[in-house]
Amino acid sequence: MKKITILLVGLVLSINAFSQKLVKTYWDYRKTKIQSEYYTDAYGTKNGAYKGYSEYGGILLQGSYKDDAPIGKWTENYLDGKLHFIKIYTSPGYTNFDVNDGKIISYYEDGKTIKYERNFKNHELDGDVKEYSEKGTLIKEGKYVNGVFERTGESKRIYDEEQEKLKQKQKEQDEATAKKNAEEYKNIIPEADKAFVAKDYNKALQLYKSASDLMGNEKYPKDKISELLETYHANSKFFSEYIKVQYDSLVDDFKKTKSDFKLKSVKGVYTDTYASYEKKPKEASYNCNCLEPWNESYEETALKCFELNKEFYEPFQRALTESYFKYDKALTNEEKKVKSSSSSFNFENENNRFYTYDKNTFLANLKEAKSNYELGKSVKFLFNKATDNKAKIATLNDQNKKKTLLKKYLVVYEDLIVKYNMYPGLTETITLITTINNISDKVIAYYSQDTKELEKKLKDAETTDQIKTILLGQ
Repeated sequence: MKKITILLVGLVLSINAFSQKLVKTYWDYRKTKIQSEYYTDAYGTKNGAYKGYSEYGGILLQGSYKDDAPIGKWTENYLDGKLHFIKIYTSPGYTNFDVNDGKIISYYEDGKTIKYERNFKNHELDGDVKEYSEKGTLIKEGKYVNGVFERTGESKRIYDEEQEKLKQKQKEQDEATAKKNAEEYKNIIPEADKAFVAKDYNKALQLYKSASDLMGNEKYPKDKISELLETYHANSKFFSEYIKVQYDSLVDDFKKTKSDFKLKSVKGVYTDTYASYEKKPKEASYNCNCLEPWNESYEETALKCFELNKEFYEPFQRALTESYFKYDKALTNEEKKVKSSSSSFNFENENNRFYTYDKNTFLANLKEAKSNYELGKSVKFLFNKATDNKAKIATLNDQNKKKTLLKKYLVVYEDLIVKYNMYPGLTETITLITTINNISDKVIAYYSQDTKELEKKLKDAETTDQIKTILLGQ
């Protein structure tokens, strides 16, 4: 009895599962315009015939479902009822009516002329493909094999002819381009060489690059480019190393001479009243102590301190400081020019960044400022030598009295020192202090010689220039 009951229940379930129900949908809520009609089983799964209608009653879509998927032959129409697609599903398709395995035939809007025929396998184009013009002429024919399209028949012949024509046309264009490039190359190379000789290296580089682009097989422009790049890279290394060394040298120089730049107040006398007064260094700003300007955080502040208090400095300090700032400014200006000439150049997949500024121009622009700085540093040494020589002459005179020689020497010395203390400028100061030392060296030598005739001449000398001429033996 139990077995019979189970069989009956199974039979009922099978009947329910395979029993079909007609389902209709409508365009309007009054259900006067049918939208679609199809069959479902007891579980609501589409199985069987399907028709889809336009809002105006014409059939848009017609075919069969199996388990909610299109199967077999389907037709799709334009809105006016003319045939648009025939789709043949040899295996269940997709809900959006894509064909997985099967064929699609598409029609132009007249519903009669085939537009194309395509076959599918595993949702990919496979097998024969045909395309037609609106007049029904076959315009493309071939097949897909493993996803690759191969033309066949008349379509292949026409296509091959067209490709041959295109190839010939491209060949002619390439030959014309090659001829044009050769002419341009001939014109560019002399210009590039001219720029190279004139040391306009950036222009030369661009021209050689253009020539190389035009005639890639030519070795000459590539060799010139390599030569220029080598020069640029060498220059770039030179600039970076030279500028760093010079800046470091400036810093070291002033570290060594900091003690020479401490300022103290100056005692003076008002000439009109002969009353004494104390003159203190001016400060550059509220947070600046100009007593020791070289301890300032910013060079600009140190320079301002110096400019405000020049009268407090010895000539050798002024010579060193002014030449220092001029050289520092020249270095800064040249460094800017170097950096502004920075350029990059892509050649044979190598990105080159370098400076195009000419090294000789760079050195020439620094030459005077650097030379003056070296002179500025020498003033203190020359001055110390002058004072040492003066002391040495005094000692020699104690041992070997030459009153006239000493007296006349001191006249010249004091005259030149007064001019030196007025600091007429770096070049003039160097000339003055060098003259003092030249005269001192001569006088020192005279103390080991018979100077009777020399002193007679000195006695008759009335002006400083006359004395200088005699002492120097001119």
